[in-house]
Amino acid sequence: MPPPPVAVYRSDDFLARTAFFLRFPVAALTEALENRTPSEQRTLIGETLYPLVELLQPLFAPKITGMLLELPRTQIFRCIESPEVLKEKVNEAIDVLVDWYPQQMKLNEHEAKEFRAAMLLSKL
Repeated sequence: MPPPPVAVYRSDDFLARTAFFLRFPVAALTEALENRTPSEQRTLIGETLYPLVELLQPLFAPKITGMLLELPRTQIFRCIESPEVLKEKVNEAIDVLVDWYPQQMKLNEHEAKEFRAAMLLSKL
Protein backbone atom coordinates (compact mmCIF):
# COMPACT_ATOMS: atom_id res chain seq x y z
CA MET A 1 0.00 0.00 0.00
CA PRO A 2 1.60 3.32 -1.01
CA PRO A 3 1.69 6.14 1.51
CA PRO A 4 -1.14 8.65 1.30
CA PRO A 5 -0.63 11.95 -0.45
CA VAL A 6 0.36 14.73 1.89
CA ALA A 7 -0.91 18.27 1.52
CA VAL A 8 1.85 20.82 1.44
CA TYR A 9 1.05 24.45 2.23
CA ARG A 10 3.34 27.41 2.56
CA SER A 11 2.93 29.33 5.80
CA ASP A 12 1.93 32.53 4.00
CA ASP A 13 -0.87 30.55 2.30
CA PHE A 14 -2.06 29.42 5.72
CA LEU A 15 -2.09 32.95 7.09
CA ALA A 16 -4.01 34.18 4.06
CA ARG A 17 -6.60 31.41 4.45
CA THR A 18 -7.03 31.97 8.18
CA ALA A 19 -7.58 35.69 7.59
CA PHE A 20 -10.84 34.73 5.87
CA PHE A 21 -11.75 31.91 8.23
CA LEU A 22 -14.22 33.04 10.88
CA ARG A 23 -12.73 31.63 14.03
CA PHE A 24 -14.77 31.01 17.12
CA PRO A 25 -13.51 33.55 19.70
CA VAL A 26 -12.08 31.88 22.78
CA ALA A 27 -14.22 34.05 25.07
CA ALA A 28 -17.35 32.82 23.30
CA LEU A 29 -16.05 29.25 23.40
CA THR A 30 -15.37 29.50 27.14
CA GLU A 31 -18.91 30.75 27.69
CA ALA A 32 -20.33 27.97 25.51
CA LEU A 33 -18.49 25.38 27.61
CA GLU A 34 -20.19 26.44 30.84
CA ASN A 35 -22.70 23.95 32.23
CA ARG A 36 -21.60 21.25 29.77
CA THR A 37 -20.41 17.76 30.59
CA PRO A 38 -16.71 17.02 30.05
CA SER A 39 -17.64 14.95 26.98
CA GLU A 40 -19.70 17.79 25.51
CA GLN A 41 -16.87 20.24 26.26
CA ARG A 42 -14.33 18.04 24.46
CA THR A 43 -16.66 17.73 21.46
CA LEU A 44 -17.24 21.48 21.26
CA ILE A 45 -13.52 22.24 21.57
CA GLY A 46 -12.75 19.60 18.94
CA GLU A 47 -15.36 21.01 16.56
CA THR A 48 -13.78 24.44 16.96
CA LEU A 49 -10.21 23.20 16.53
CA TYR A 50 -10.74 20.74 13.67
CA PRO A 51 -11.38 23.24 10.83
CA LEU A 52 -8.25 25.15 11.81
CA VAL A 53 -6.12 22.00 11.79
CA GLU A 54 -7.72 20.95 8.51
CA LEU A 55 -6.43 24.15 6.88
CA LEU A 56 -2.88 23.06 7.69
CA GLN A 57 -2.99 19.30 7.28
CA PRO A 58 -6.24 18.10 5.68
CA LEU A 59 -5.26 14.45 5.34
CA PHE A 60 -4.39 13.94 9.01
CA ALA A 61 -6.70 16.57 10.52
CA PRO A 62 -8.77 14.05 12.52
CA LYS A 63 -5.67 12.40 14.04
CA ILE A 64 -3.88 15.68 14.73
CA THR A 65 -7.01 17.24 16.24
CA GLY A 66 -7.30 14.26 18.56
CA MET A 67 -3.66 14.65 19.53
CA LEU A 68 -4.14 18.36 20.25
CA LEU A 69 -7.20 17.64 22.39
CA GLU A 70 -4.85 15.82 24.79
CA LEU A 71 -3.08 19.12 25.55
CA PRO A 72 -4.04 21.25 28.55
CA ARG A 73 -7.01 23.47 27.77
CA THR A 74 -4.94 26.67 27.98
CA GLN A 75 -2.65 25.38 25.21
CA ILE A 76 -5.62 24.34 23.08
CA PHE A 77 -7.12 27.81 23.43
CA ARG A 78 -3.78 29.35 22.43
CA CYS A 79 -3.88 27.19 19.30
CA ILE A 80 -7.38 28.45 18.50
CA GLU A 81 -6.35 32.07 19.07
CA SER A 82 -3.00 32.05 17.30
CA PRO A 83 -2.25 30.61 13.84
CA GLU A 84 1.46 30.62 14.73
CA VAL A 85 0.95 28.55 17.89
CA LEU A 86 -1.33 26.18 15.96
CA LYS A 87 1.32 25.72 13.24
CA GLU A 88 3.90 24.91 15.91
CA LYS A 89 1.67 22.28 17.52
CA VAL A 90 0.68 20.76 14.15
CA ASN A 91 4.38 20.50 13.26
CA GLU A 92 5.02 18.71 16.55
CA ALA A 93 2.18 16.30 15.73
CA ILE A 94 3.67 15.71 12.27
CA ASP A 95 6.96 14.74 13.93
CA VAL A 96 5.10 12.10 15.94
CA LEU A 97 3.15 10.87 12.91
CA VAL A 98 6.35 10.46 10.89
CA ASP A 99 7.27 7.55 13.16
CA TRP A 100 3.79 6.29 14.08
CA TYR A 101 2.00 6.03 10.73
CA PRO A 102 4.44 3.78 8.80
CA GLN A 103 4.46 1.28 11.66
CA GLN A 104 0.68 1.42 12.07
CA MET A 105 0.07 0.91 8.33
CA LYS A 106 2.86 -1.67 8.02
CA LEU A 107 4.50 0.20 5.16
CA ASN A 108 7.57 -1.35 3.57
CA GLU A 109 10.89 0.47 3.87
CA HIS A 110 10.54 2.36 0.57
CA GLU A 111 6.94 3.44 1.28
CA ALA A 112 7.91 4.53 4.79
CA LYS A 113 10.77 6.66 3.44
CA GLU A 114 8.45 8.30 0.90
CA PHE A 115 5.85 8.97 3.58
CA ARG A 116 8.42 10.46 5.98
CA ALA A 117 9.82 12.70 3.25
CA ALA A 118 6.35 13.94 2.24
CA MET A 119 5.36 14.59 5.86
CA LEU A 120 8.54 16.48 6.60
CA LEU A 121 7.93 18.62 3.50
CA SER A 122 4.45 19.39 4.80
CA LYS A 123 5.82 20.99 7.96
CA LEU A 124 5.21 24.70 7.97
